[in-house]
Amino acid sequence: MKKATTKLELLEFLKDIRAVEIKARHGYVEDINTFKNFQILESLKEIKLDEDRHISLLDGLIKKLEK
Repeated sequence: MKKATTKLELLEFLKDIRAVEIKARHGYVEDINTFKNFQILESLKEIKLDEDRHISLLDGLIKKLEK
């Protein structure tokens, strides 16, 4: 991966990472609706929560950089 050398490049990298996190979260939401096994569901819900946290952190970073 190329290094970000400017604020704009860093901002674009963070937005790209955020897009990947959103796509991953969507996949976990679909899996939660597919599986019925309690253990699998609990694991998927925890992973989805982690994705939510990642997205929230990225949103905060992006917001700060856009100022």
